[in-house]
Amino acid sequence: MKKYKLWLPVLLAAVLAFGGCGGKGQKAGGDASDKTETQENGGSFEKQETSENGPSEEENKDSGNQASAEENKSSENGPSEEENKASGDQASAGDPSPEPALNEETVVRAREEVVTTSSVNIRTAPSTDSQVYQTVARRTELIRTADDGAWSAVEIDGKEYYVSSEYLKLKSEMTDNGYLVVIDAGHQGKGNSEQEPIGPGASETKPKVASGTSGCVSGLNEYELTLTVSLKLQEELEARGYQVMMVRTSHDVNISNSERAAVANNAGADAFLRIHANGSDDSGENGILTICPTSGNPYMGSLYSQCRSLSECVLDGAVNATGANKKYIWETDTMSGINWCTVPVTIVEMGFMTNPQEDSRMAEDGYQSQLAAGIADGVDAYFGN
Repeated sequence: MKKYKLWLPVLLAAVLAFGGCGGKGQKAGGDASDKTETQENGGSFEKQETSENGPSEEENKDSGNQASAEENKSSENGPSEEENKASGDQASAGDPSPEPALNEETVVRAREEVVTTSSVNIRTAPSTDSQVYQTVARRTELIRTADDGAWSAVEIDGKEYYVSSEYLKLKSEMTDNGYLVVIDAGHQGKGNSEQEPIGPGASETKPKVASGTSGCVSGLNEYELTLTVSLKLQEELEARGYQVMMVRTSHDVNISNSERAAVANNAGADAFLRIHANGSDDSGENGILTICPTSGNPYMGSLYSQCRSLSECVLDGAVNATGANKKYIWETDTMSGINWCTVPVTIVEMGFMTNPQEDSRMAEDGYQSQLAAGIADGVDAYFGN
């Protein structure tokens, strides 16, 4: 018995040692990282099994990963629903933009006769980025089939094209006499001495625009006088049924002479009136004159007869209304504001601000109204009204 008692502890120790190697021995023979992970998680068999099959929810939380166990499973099998949505968004971002169309929430569909109120582009789609099918002149009659408030569909040769609704008016609502007059109040608050060609393709240049002269008695600046009379002229012409467009209505602008001509050209003006006042070293100089191109003008000579006629009519009208001295029509090709024109144009020099008497009269409200009415009389005569 003593012999057995002595060997029993040894036998039990051997058995325990053999059983322990059977469990931990296999694990020790595996991946060292698995061993470390198991030890960090407390060494349980359940933790070991989870580590071998993928991170557990608890391990995700510990490692800072906010994804759930289900999301881990989804990412093993393929992209999640959220990932699919994100990739779909990216794919759609690369798709071409849809073709522009009229706004179905505001569109009104009806066939009606309309008239263009200015020279305007007709496009293949209701967008300024779309192709221009053609450009039509002011007062072109069209058939409108739809209008969403911003764009109108018009029918041309059985096909549908688009025009900005801003430039269309119902034919039945056209109450003017059919003529568009563009008025340019000469000069501006601050001149611009930068150079521009005196005409299309010219090598000779002139300053873009000057601030003008000023009254020797009134102290009025020419750009102030010209705008005051121009606004009166606008009111007078509109009362007579003309459509009027102003190049400027304030002094704080920067518009060159060629750009002023472009306003009238782009609008398709029937007459372009450029309102100015004169100045001279001779304080005795007085009276009204008008300016037009010569018949040999290299830039717009084809319009000579129309410009000459407009200049004659306006000069006679202004002189008759005011009783001012009638000077003459100056034919010259030195005026860039004329040379850039593609419409009939005249410059009206209303009087000499360097003449004390004439300057004083031009500063009076009543005389300014007479000037405006006289110029309007000339426009009437030019159009045979």
